[in-house]
Amino acid sequence: MEAEKIRLIIRKYLSEQPRNSAEIAIWLSSQEGYSGSLDLASLMESDASIVRIGTVRKSGMTGSTAPLSEWATEEWVRHHERAKPDNK
Repeated sequence: MEAEKIRLIIRKYLSEQPRNSAEIAIWLSSQEGYSGSLDLASLMESDASIVRIGTVRKSGMTGSTAPLSEWATEEWVRHHERAKPDNK
């Protein structure tokens, strides 16, 4: 499966709600045609419509594994953004 097609199906998956890296990887592995050979974090970072909205702490875990990040679409973030207070 090519990178642009993977980005597209990830955007659709994230359109409902944010998901963490592990959830995305597990869901993506169940999709037909995905080989699992891509770096998902790099793939999502290269898509302007997908944003990292946070990092999940992995209590007690050490090692060189990448942090568990929370991802959402730009559209989801704009829709759920808090209103800025009026400063009068």
